[in-house]
Amino acid sequence: MPRQIDVPLATLKTAVPRGDDWLHEIKYDGYRMLARIEHAKATFVTRNHHNWTERFPELAKAVAGLPTHAGVVLDGEIVKFDTMGVSRFSALQHALSTKETGDLAYVVFDVPYLAGYDLRDARLEDRKELLRILLRNAPPSIRYSEHRVGGGPAFLRAACARRLEGIVSKGRASHYIAGRGLDWIKAKCFHADEFVIVGFTDPQRSRVGFGALLVGYYTPDGELVYGGKVGTGYDREFLLLFRKRLDRIERREPTTRLPKGIRMASRIHWVNPDYVAQIGFTEWTCDKFLRHPRFLGLREDKAPEEVVIDRRPR
Repeated sequence: MPRQIDVPLATLKTAVPRGDDWLHEIKYDGYRMLARIEHAKATFVTRNHHNWTERFPELAKAVAGLPTHAGVVLDGEIVKFDTMGVSRFSALQHALSTKETGDLAYVVFDVPYLAGYDLRDARLEDRKELLRILLRNAPPSIRYSEHRVGGGPAFLRAACARRLEGIVSKGRASHYIAGRGLDWIKAKCFHADEFVIVGFTDPQRSRVGFGALLVGYYTPDGELVYGGKVGTGYDREFLLLFRKRLDRIERREPTTRLPKGIRMASRIHWVNPDYVAQIGFTEWTCDKFLRHPRFLGLREDKAPEEVVIDRRPR
């Protein structure tokens, strides 16, 4: 078994691939995790190779019970489903913060290694068929990611009608190639993305902790650019606890440059760009700022330098 496996990453596109050379899966809103199973013991590893097994004890026990031989590596998403069967990142964050992780699910969509064989050069459809067989008697918390062949645009419309996050389209004959490429394409029903936290403002009136987070993103040239101010989506406990973490990374010099005309109602505290937040928003304004942004949670599984957005005209 390889000691470390780097995962493929989907490229965001507005158009869904057409034709029967593509299969399409639901895009789940959770944490991407590799599950390594050896000697009846499971380890959950983030895409950046951090061990998160202790955060998901029930899922680790369930995965360890799969019928494996000579080791297995699974690729999937750990999620929290709501009563309508929709994955919600904010609900997953709450479950982790309260350690109420018993009803989380691991939705598995790939198997790069199985029973002594490195499958990264195998066709995606063949890998998924092996995965389907492996998981056919799995417990309910371990789920196989079903797919549809062809009909991508209609599949996206159906996903959006169910208020899902979006879909991921994958080449049926594609290999398991590390990094971001065009074999995997993602399309979203609403706007949500990762942003780097660059600062915060003081609380006003009855607010505690902080008023709003200032967020930004890296351009393809490596410049950290201001993206907007996020003032909603926090509960009181997070405001108080995260303010303590922000205080520890506060800095004197600006983390990024505020565009002309931007004014804050309260003092700005700049911080080192150490944290990544998941932000939902309605659209990008013509000034390239987030419109109606809302905090959805921290992305502790992603490094700030990974948050690259290309806003150049095309």
